[in-house]
Parts: sequence; structure tokens; C-alpha cells
Amino acid sequence: MSESCEVLLVRHALPEPDGTKDPGLGEVGREQAELVGAYLADKGITAIYSSQLKRAIETAGPLARILGHNVVIDERLQEWKSSATHYAGIENLPDPERVRSFREGRFEEGFMPEHNHEELQSNMLAVVRDIGLAHQGERIVAVSHGGASNSFLAGILESPRRFFFNPGYTSISRVQVWPDGRFVLVSINETSHLD
Repeated sequence: MSESCEVLLVRHALPEPDGTKDPGLGEVGREQAELVGAYLADKGITAIYSSQLKRAIETAGPLARILGHNVVIDERLQEWKSSATHYAGIENLPDPERVRSFREGRFEEGFMPEHNHEELQSNMLAVVRDIGLAHQGERIVAVSHGGASNSFLAGILESPRRFFFNPGYTSISRVQVWPDGRFVLVSINETSHLD
């Protein structure tokens, strides 16, 4: 490892919608969490962080169990705040136009709800920088959410888009945090552990 911290930003696994904003993982999601945990088990992970939402904590669980680490909760890793009354992933959206927008990569043309983008991006940039500076020379995992990952990575890239890629469930995006607070993007949306 270099003097930087490598943060592996992991999107949560597939949840099982239950009519609330905070569903846990279903059977497929638990399998995905086990796969990403097994994949990361020998990668020298020294700490595991998660948002406070069940789907993120449950995704972090298998890796934490394998490594004997506690999961550190940081609420700044949470998903966007919107007027939605319940969680609905793309696979559960009833509106065919929203689904089509998403599948065609037109994320900001009907798929994405109004949400707290500026606050979310500011929180994500701050929390990943804080975590990285606290773990220089280490490799850590931070489990978060698709919208939060998009906002964070768009901030690093200085992109005007708020949602620019389709994050796979348990996908990994790697970012180095250097001692001066700089971010260096290494990868976006790795999913080979699911093959």
C-alpha cells in the first residue's frame, strides 16, 4: 500500500422491498453480500464502514464476520433524501417510462426523483475524505448506496450530472484518498465478483 488510503465504495446488495424506506436484503441480496464478502476477504481490508440503513449493514455483514471486524456506522454514507414513501429499486418500478429512461442511461430524464443532491454530494465527499485520512496506508470498505455513489463520483469527476452510471448491486468503486485530501479515482462499478 502507498501512503494513501484506498476506499472501496461498495453499493449495497439487492434488498427485498417491504413497503418501507429501509428494507433488508432478500435471498438474492444475501447471496450477493456473501460473494462480495468472500471476494474482499483476502484484500487486506482493515476497517468496514456502512450507512445506517439495513441493506447496507447487511451487505457489510459477511465481510465483517469473515475478518472479525466491527462495522462502523456513519450516517453520512446514506442514500438521497426524497419524498418517496418506500424503497423501490429499478426492478420494482411500476412506471414503464421511468424504467425505460433508466435502461437507456437517461437517468436524469424521469428516473431520478427530486432529492437533496448538494447535501448528499457534500456529505459523501466529506465522509470518504474523513475515512481516508483516518486510515492512511490502509485499504477500507465503505458500504453505501447507488445514488450516493453517483453523487460522490460525479463530485470527484466534476461532472454536472448527478447520476451518470448504473451501479450494480455490490459493485465496487475504488478511490484513493491522499494525505492532502485529494481523491484519485481508480475504478467505477466493478462487478466481476458476481460472475
